[in-house]
Amino acid sequence: MRFKLPPIVLINIGLLVLLAFVLILPGEGGLSSFFRGGKPLSYSDQRAGINLQNAFRNVYNSAKDSVVSIRTKKTEAITSPYQYFDYRTERLSSFGSGFLIHERGYVVTNFHVIKDAESIEVIASDGSVFPAKFVGSHERADIALLKIREGTGLKPVSFGDSDKIEVGDWAIAIGSPFGLERSFSVGVVSAKYREDLDETGQTHIQTDSMINPGSSGGPLLNIYGEVIGINRLIRSDSGRNTGIGFAIPMNYAKKIIQLIEENRGRIIRPATLGVMATVPLPDHRKALGIPDDWTGVLVYDMDAGSSAEVSGLKRYDFIMEANGVKVKNINDLREQVGIVGLGGRLKLRIYREKSLEDLTVRLIQK
Repeated sequence: MRFKLPPIVLINIGLLVLLAFVLILPGEGGLSSFFRGGKPLSYSDQRAGINLQNAFRNVYNSAKDSVVSIRTKKTEAITSPYQYFDYRTERLSSFGSGFLIHERGYVVTNFHVIKDAESIEVIASDGSVFPAKFVGSHERADIALLKIREGTGLKPVSFGDSDKIEVGDWAIAIGSPFGLERSFSVGVVSAKYREDLDETGQTHIQTDSMINPGSSGGPLLNIYGEVIGINRLIRSDSGRNTGIGFAIPMNYAKKIIQLIEENRGRIIRPATLGVMATVPLPDHRKALGIPDDWTGVLVYDMDAGSSAEVSGLKRYDFIMEANGVKVKNINDLREQVGIVGLGGRLKLRIYREKSLEDLTVRLIQK
């Protein structure tokens, strides 16, 4: 008995064959003509946008082999919410970002990315994974230096001058938000010198580039592909990006990195000078003989047993320089204290009783 297909099946097969011919048939009669149409806008119409698009591509291509993801692992105790003594330990992973600063394998990231880590791995743009060694860190500045082996194929970044950026300049962030490696986002510099964001007291670059958890430690780039900052934190009620992100200015970060290199193996801890100081009023200047064109801060009180008191700083000393840097306000002094860190020495140029003196303050734990 010969098997026959029902008529309805034959009709459907025929319709499918006809549809296939229509889809692939060349000429105006086929649907393929819809996929051969020209661009809605010509190159001449979009020349400016295409040039800008190419500029962003160039920045990404120049930086992608310098930016890395950082994976850390540490053991934590997980406690049951139902039974007080029911707990177990798990080895948890977390992600951050970083970038290569030297061909010998030195990688920079945030201190909070690697804090308390039991193991650190660096993941390159081609997926290669390299174990990283801890070189040192500065806790208050939130900067850490790592080292991987040489010859990894990673390319060191180029540094820009973060003091020369202006509000409105392009600001480009690359990092691993939520573990999504080498994510690229574009924004602008929203503000140059944001102060008093947290306990560090240092200034930050504000940007609306997309910075999210996992972006920390990645570079903030200018339109030339130069690093102008280290992405660090966001301002948000939800913990997600709201267009307000902050980066450590690279000129400041380079000083910290050099200090970390000089203090290998250490975590440079926060320190305080222990003084209350302010920019002097005209009456103060007149009474103490401080010339009007001199910049600095006037010490009006200090904590008992503080680094300042133990090292011989006195009330009504006028601090003009700290570590060779001119002090214009209390934030400048606080920044230099933060750079030196606990156990370091702060060199001050002061004006006391109508004479200039140099004083070295050892930053101790009160």
